[in-house]
Amino acid sequence: MNYTFQTKTISYIIEVIISLVILFIEYVIINDNSNMTAFFEVQLLVVWGYAQYMSYKQFGTFNLFSLILASTFLFSIGGVLHFLISGEDIRYLNNRGFGDFSFSNTIIQESLLMYAIFIWLSFVTYKHKFSTNPTNNVLIEKYKTGQYGQAYFKIGKFLMFAFLWTMIYKGYLYVNSFSMDRILIFLNGNLDNPVPTWVRFLATFYEIGYFFIIASKPDKKLFKQYSSLYFFSIIPDIILGNRMAFGAFILFYCWYYAKMYDTRIIKRKYIILAVIGLLLIFQGMEFIRDGMTLSKSHFSLTSFLVGQSVSFYILPIYITYSGSILYYHYPFILYNIIGGFSGYTGQSIEVLEHNCGVGHQLIYTVNPDYYLMGASFGSNNIVELYDIGVVGVILGAIFLPYMLRFFEKKINSSHFWLFMSLMIVSHFVTFSRGSYFPSLYLIVKYFIFYQFILGIFKLTKMYKSYRE
Repeated sequence: MNYTFQTKTISYIIEVIISLVILFIEYVIINDNSNMTAFFEVQLLVVWGYAQYMSYKQFGTFNLFSLILASTFLFSIGGVLHFLISGEDIRYLNNRGFGDFSFSNTIIQESLLMYAIFIWLSFVTYKHKFSTNPTNNVLIEKYKTGQYGQAYFKIGKFLMFAFLWTMIYKGYLYVNSFSMDRILIFLNGNLDNPVPTWVRFLATFYEIGYFFIIASKPDKKLFKQYSSLYFFSIIPDIILGNRMAFGAFILFYCWYYAKMYDTRIIKRKYIILAVIGLLLIFQGMEFIRDGMTLSKSHFSLTSFLVGQSVSFYILPIYITYSGSILYYHYPFILYNIIGGFSGYTGQSIEVLEHNCGVGHQLIYTVNPDYYLMGASFGSNNIVELYDIGVVGVILGAIFLPYMLRFFEKKINSSHFWLFMSLMIVSHFVTFSRGSYFPSLYLIVKYFIFYQFILGIFKLTKMYKSYRE
């Protein structure tokens, strides 16, 4: 056993060293040549394709790392395939939601290389370090018959039905208010939130109720029923074009079902159909969000791949404007760790003076008026890492599998981390369009709610009866 471990460790170190040598060589030869850009495009797609296939083969379709690779393609690098096939110039970002930009070949090559090295090193690390601990196994038996299971389910059921009305009312207010002027919530944050603070607070208990349901590890039928109920409660977000809420929940559902019940949740042929269906839905939701009129011309390779993966361009934009950022208080990578505790929401100079998020700082640097009108790039995990330099991308790629493994181990032994699984999985499957680290503020917030609710219910006969 020890000999095998040492052999795998040596093999891993050698593979990483070789990868870094290639990275250094390619970084040096970056130049303003379109043929070299095509080479980096092909390399990125080959690296992603190989990593995706091997992850699917070794760890399963709905393994968390496999889902991260798939969402990275959809939300960040899928457009590269279109540009390579169509012959269009990847250097130009025109009418894609950010405005019109043009980049040099060197900046695009640098961006393509950073994505390739992040995907490759994270895959190599995950493969070597955790291949002997497949993550698509069913959870340990105690979650099926454990003493807390029924109590957690009872708590979750009570909270969901007791506070269902708050979600309905909240959704009603959102749909009615945002249909008139959705942009105000982005500009002024909670100051112009159409939902009163007390409603948002009470609605949190409904959400936490679902968290307790999934922490109880219910049987298949109950999981499907309460997941459907939770899904209906986020329909207002979907109507408003929130693709992330929809996509993240669907992927979480697949991950949880495969993890807990059956790794063969969907046959392969249906997976392909499901992916196509998701693309169509995402594109339709984008039309709804942007107020566009549907036409046959919209349903094209460009609309699907380039439109969905426009976040790729946040990195070349950052490389172009990084020296001009005015309110740079701390590295972007720390934003999701400390930014949530600042209390500042919306988009304003005051927010810029206290928070250091990619979506805020970068769009203001590019176009202050655009930012103050409510527009945003959103965040990007590669930008947060590259803000530290190439070393940041390398370390972030290597550290990602360790974060995933920590979470995957914790849900086998900690009720709280299973309780948090919707938030954690949602973060990772969308972090190619978000921050690298999960929100520490949300983890602390839900931990407080978790402990408070358990404390209340532990005083009741209901909780005690289900523990016995």
